[in-house]
Amino acid sequence: MITIKFYSLLRLLVKVEQVELALDNVTISQVLAEVQKKVNTPFLHKLVQGGSLITGTVILINGRNIHHLHKLDSLVKRGDEISLFPPGGGG
Repeated sequence: MITIKFYSLLRLLVKVEQVELALDNVTISQVLAEVQKKVNTPFLHKLVQGGSLITGTVILINGRNIHHLHKLDSLVKRGDEISLFPPGGGG
């Protein structure tokens, strides 16, 4: 199983703390697409646009930022934990 955890305003939007998926050796893009199918509220547009991460989005695989890996092509395997943080806002 892969565990996907939602944080900050993203958690409020989807109304769940985490989702578990029976996936192995897939990209983070594939994981996000599967999570979107499982969660009733559309959220993917808050993180990804035009095949790229929206500036400020943070996605961690086992605590490592995908910006320092292979971005949306980063591989995820069984037992991994993914943390999703939406872009910050303020003013």
